[in-house]
Amino acid sequence: MKKNMFPKYLFVFVLWFAVIGCGGVAAAVPTPDKLGTVVAETLTSVSVIPTQAAATPIPATFTPIPAPASPTPEAIGTHYVYTSAQNVNLRVNPGKSFKVSRVLAQGTRLQLLGFAPGRQWMNVVNDEGVIGWVGIDFVTGGFDGPQPPIVNPKDVQVITGKILDVNGKPVGGIGFAIIQGGQREDASTDGTGTFYAFLPTKFSGNWNVGFVSTACTSNAMDANCKCLGGVCKPDPLSMTVTLPLSAPLNFVWK
Repeated sequence: MKKNMFPKYLFVFVLWFAVIGCGGVAAAVPTPDKLGTVVAETLTSVSVIPTQAAATPIPATFTPIPAPASPTPEAIGTHYVYTSAQNVNLRVNPGKSFKVSRVLAQGTRLQLLGFAPGRQWMNVVNDEGVIGWVGIDFVTGGFDGPQPPIVNPKDVQVITGKILDVNGKPVGGIGFAIIQGGQREDASTDGTGTFYAFLPTKFSGNWNVGFVSTACTSNAMDANCKCLGGVCKPDPLSMTVTLPLSAPLNFVWK
């Protein structure tokens, strides 16, 4: 006897219908073209800057930086001295025998460039830019910091000598006069006991170098400007030299 198959087919039919009704059948897979369209539709649109606008030059804007101010002479170590008398001679070299390039009024400002050996003459430049030499006795002015350099003058010949005491200690502040006829140059010993007199190269012949003074500031003097130990002069008191000088002169304080 055949079994009745109707209930079985009925069950399958009902099950298929239920799946369709509940959306259980997978949606059709889109073609590649359709897939690209779907993806593009899900992206956020981005504005594109037109090519012409990108090529437009952007004007440069900047704030100029001002140049630093030039330092003042005092800031870079420049020193000034001032003439302390009327008609101070500015000479072309350190010595009374050299030509005068300017005659300076009292209070004239001079930039100090350095000292000649012995520090009796200052190498200076005036406000006109003229460089020359003045004696330290005719200027005033002080400064802090390192001492200005020694400047060796050109086109000169030098008479130089040294004074030591009997113990070999230098004696400063001792004045000498260097004389030939009506020509005279003066010089004093410095802290090393050495003096320097500068003369034009054209000068020649015999010159007398003689002791003329002792400064109260000399280390040979006491606080009352009296000679220490009663010693008040060098030995020899003077000597004659022939120019050009071939060697420094030597004196003993005794």
